[in-house]
Amino acid sequence: MLVVLGAGLFLVAVDATVLHVALPDLVRQLRPGAAAQVWIVAVYPLTAAPLLLPFGTLGDRYGRRRVLVAGYALFGLASLACAFAPGVPALLAARAALGCGGAMIMPVTMSLLRELFPEQRRRRTAIAVCSGIAGTGSVFGPVLGGVLVETWGWRSTFLVNPPVILAAVVLALRWLPRTPPVRRHWDGVSALLAAGGVLGIAFALGPTRSGGALAVLGPAAGLAGCVLIGLFLRRQRRAGPALLDLALFRQPGVPGAVGGVLLVMSALVGLGLLFAQYLQLVLGLSPIAAAARLLLVLGASAVGSVLAPALLERFGNPRVRAAGFALAAIALLAPACGPVALASPGLLGVALAGLGFGMALALTSSTDTLLSATSADQAGGAAAVEKTGYELGAGFGTTVFGSLSAAVYTAQLSIPDGLPEAARRLAAAGPAQAEAAAAGVPGPAAAALLAAARAACTAGLQVSAAVACGLFTLAALASFAFRKLRNESRAAAGG
Repeated sequence: MLVVLGAGLFLVAVDATVLHVALPDLVRQLRPGAAAQVWIVAVYPLTAAPLLLPFGTLGDRYGRRRVLVAGYALFGLASLACAFAPGVPALLAARAALGCGGAMIMPVTMSLLRELFPEQRRRRTAIAVCSGIAGTGSVFGPVLGGVLVETWGWRSTFLVNPPVILAAVVLALRWLPRTPPVRRHWDGVSALLAAGGVLGIAFALGPTRSGGALAVLGPAAGLAGCVLIGLFLRRQRRAGPALLDLALFRQPGVPGAVGGVLLVMSALVGLGLLFAQYLQLVLGLSPIAAAARLLLVLGASAVGSVLAPALLERFGNPRVRAAGFALAAIALLAPACGPVALASPGLLGVALAGLGFGMALALTSSTDTLLSATSADQAGGAAAVEKTGYELGAGFGTTVFGSLSAAVYTAQLSIPDGLPEAARRLAAAGPAQAEAAAAGVPGPAAAALLAAARAACTAGLQVSAAVACGLFTLAALASFAFRKLRNESRAAAGG
């Protein structure tokens, strides 16, 4: 059963990051603009995020296996549409459909864990396996993408999905138990309010062009999303039975667990994209060589997921989550120090391994906290909350760290004098475009332009790593402070 559930979860996680290494090849073929490049990566998680709660609770109501198999089918068809997309608009639409399929798969998979493994120790092991699969899938995406792009091109990154999905559908129908539907009212109005609210917030977090109508629409969408979420919460307090039991958020550690998932996925996906670009465009590694470096994150994340159940059993969720945050912050000190540390294979390797191990601990402990805070028949809502944080974090990381890196790149880029205006504009759009611009100018000018673009790209990664290091430090301190406060409250209550 874990193999069936893990297969779909792995592909959903892989597709969030598989374009990280494939993006330079995609840019050379389809020629998307700077904003379109970020949207091609971000539209997948930002489409999935609004639909997680509706689909997660729909699985509770109408049967989880049924929703899971439908999600598998949609995911496989959308993968084919991505592989054969003739241009940027078609690719964006297909990636959005891929996000819809992922939104059906993810919360149902995690809620099935709550149902199939009622005993806490076995459930923690199952959660660690699936969290490890999700985390390593996000990291394995660039690895797989590197191998496929160098061999067959970026389109092949989507063609691996349909055969695996077909096998998962057959095995799910054969092995997974048919979940009896829970005969309670499913509140469609609440589902629409939740989806609209998360969509507005996701659009506000998403990439927008500077100036123009979209610069105004972003904040307006965010405000509308907050209003819709407020109406959703008000309806949950008054309507019965509620689509999402708000008592979940009053459970100890649940708000911190949601924040932990959001932070881990923001750093994992956002920094993963920047590291993949740095390894190829600055260090000049091939896609396969760059993917091999990123295997350090994959291996460390797998080790962290294996060790997490024993650590949770011994130290508890708050301590393990805080330790994961602290370890991730320490690991990011090296890339935050600048070009010398980034260019050192040893320092960069230690940083990537430490980041993978720390984030695996934080993600597993956060997921266990959320799924253990609710009953099995309402696990879909808790799983949807966890996966909403997962997808919002992935979209948030891609757009925020991507935008931060792009802003630093633009500010630090020193374009040599004498270049044609078209080449200057192309180089200012990003390091991959700078490579294309350098190909069309004379030798000395091309070398100077490439050196300037690589230095600016390195500065963007350095600043982004420093910001992520600060966020993980704050999260670790907040986790330790919360644990101390909770222990004092318990002591006072006992006295």
